[in-house]
Amino acid sequence: MIAPNANWPSDFDFEPVFTLCNSDNVTKEPRADSRGLCVHVDFESFAKGSGPASYAIEGTVQVPAQGFMEINYGVLFEPGPGHDPGLKEAWTRSFCPDGDDEVDATQQVSGRFVLEENSEDRLQGQLELTVQGPTGGTCPGEAAEVDVDFNFSM
Repeated sequence: MIAPNANWPSDFDFEPVFTLCNSDNVTKEPRADSRGLCVHVDFESFAKGSGPASYAIEGTVQVPAQGFMEINYGVLFEPGPGHDPGLKEAWTRSFCPDGDDEVDATQQVSGRFVLEENSEDRLQGQLELTVQGPTGGTCPGEAAEVDVDFNFSM
């Protein structure tokens, strides 16, 4: 569990964020040409054990330049007309070992986050996300499509 500390900005909003990452090289010694992508889904609030739910994602997000291991702070999301209000924002950030410094990125995002099971001991569902615009991060792409099934025991 991550807990806020005194070095974080006073206006940091410590809300639940799901972060799902994948890379083309998941070894202890990454190749110099390896690449990866993380997708972040941030909720206004999240109640573990509250049962199934489905959230539509639609909007424009400004992703600030940050190091890969930095807190996801300063993301600005403007929801579109089809966006579900319980979901605060969604965005992507790429990473690669020898990538350049990050730059700010503007992304158009759309998709859905579905919780088929949200019980006290399991989260299971699917995330589908289409990103138009730079993926952000240290080696940004021009766009991304994410389709991830997840099943976590707690």
